[in-house]
Amino acid sequence: MSTVTAKDLRGNEPEELRATIKKLQEDIFKHRMKAVTNQLENTMLLRHARRDIARVNTVLAEKLRAQKSETGASTKTAVKKEK
Repeated sequence: MSTVTAKDLRGNEPEELRATIKKLQEDIFKHRMKAVTNQLENTMLLRHARRDIARVNTVLAEKLRAQKSETGASTKTAVKKEK
């Protein structure tokens, strides 16, 4: 899988990001197996996959934090209006 940019990932839903992480983890497993059996020609694939997972996790955390703050902000405004 080619490197994934955070800009491209920000348009995805959290479920899509989780699916992407799962796919990348499977890729890492396959690459590690090939590396152990000396069949992996490009060892940079492991590094790229690890960094892509970190990138996806970062975007996922941003999205979840934004959703949490939106629900928290709406709850706070509802409480203020009641007073």
